[in-house]
Amino acid sequence: MARSELPHRPRDSTRSDPAATTLRRARRAYEAAHLRAAGGALAIAAALILLAIGLHRTTNTTWLFATILAVTLPVLAWRGGPWRRGALAGTLAGLPPLIVPSLVFALTSGGHCTSCDQAATLPCIIACFGAGSLVGMLVGHRATIDAAPRKYALAAIAAAAPTGLLGCGTTGLGGATGVVLGLVAGGVAGWIVAGRTAAQAS
Repeated sequence: MARSELPHRPRDSTRSDPAATTLRRARRAYEAAHLRAAGGALAIAAALILLAIGLHRTTNTTWLFATILAVTLPVLAWRGGPWRRGALAGTLAGLPPLIVPSLVFALTSGGHCTSCDQAATLPCIIACFGAGSLVGMLVGHRATIDAAPRKYALAAIAAAAPTGLLGCGTTGLGGATGVVLGLVAGGVAGWIVAGRTAAQAS
């Protein structure tokens, strides 16, 4: 009796192709690196949220901006390139508006920002706007020398705004408006100044 032949299975060319194997490993390493960057960004967001809870009152506004930050930072870090670079710069830029209101309130009222009133005091509004303007100007200037300035600037503002709002947002609408307007105005000013400087140099 003739033996029945097993059905022929086509060979997987990718298993024996060194180039395909190398490409697959490189892609896995690339994806793993992006996932690690996203995980690191999530850890940074968690640390910033804990800092905000320690410095300021915890309100529904706090949790709103905390959620936005916890989503925005990992996504931008995962995207990589100018998005990641801008997010890092924006996070650093958002630290002054996060910390300044607590210092200003302590110096002007002798208290702690966890006991702030719902409405922002004038010194807090000025501090939020001033800190936001300063860091916004630095970010705007830095964006002009990046390889992808628009993506860098968008990522920086997207990261700086919720970071700063963790502090200024808890002082009420005035503080939140101050830091957002400060970041935007400062970023535009920094962009213009850097552009004129580059034009004069050329």
